[in-house]
Amino acid sequence: FFIQHIPENRDTKDIIDLGCGNGIIGILAARKNPQAKLYFIDESFMAIASARANYLAEFSDTGNAEFIVNDGLTDFATDSADLVLCNPPFHQQHAIGDQIALSMFKHAKRVLRKNGELRIVGNRHLNYHNILKKIFGNVDCIASNNKFVILSSIAG
Repeated sequence: FFIQHIPENRDTKDIIDLGCGNGIIGILAARKNPQAKLYFIDESFMAIASARANYLAEFSDTGNAEFIVNDGLTDFATDSADLVLCNPPFHQQHAIGDQIALSMFKHAKRVLRKNGELRIVGNRHLNYHNILKKIFGNVDCIASNNKFVILSSIAG
């Protein structure tokens, strides 16, 4: 559902696929925004290896992409990205909650340039819109279905 709503914008210079997993979201963002530099971020070495392999299967080299094992965006500079795409996990091992998503959203707000966008997908029942509204002061619903919602918040 999320991949149908990956934004395309010729002015976008830096895109982060936060919690990239196998990299499909970032790969589609790279296709739609070939001028942009892509950053694939995940805490899992295996996820980053998978994202790199999938990216190389789609593009012949990694010249316009970086693959970084990191806990969120702790090592990214403030005001350094135009777009952060995220499918936040709502569980870690056996624990269920929104702490990981909350941390990801706060990191995204810090690294986004003015008018930069955080676009996420989540299960409808998680009520991420309330969290985003508190952090960013705004949230828009891009699309929804019976199970998922795609939300966008713009950095001020």
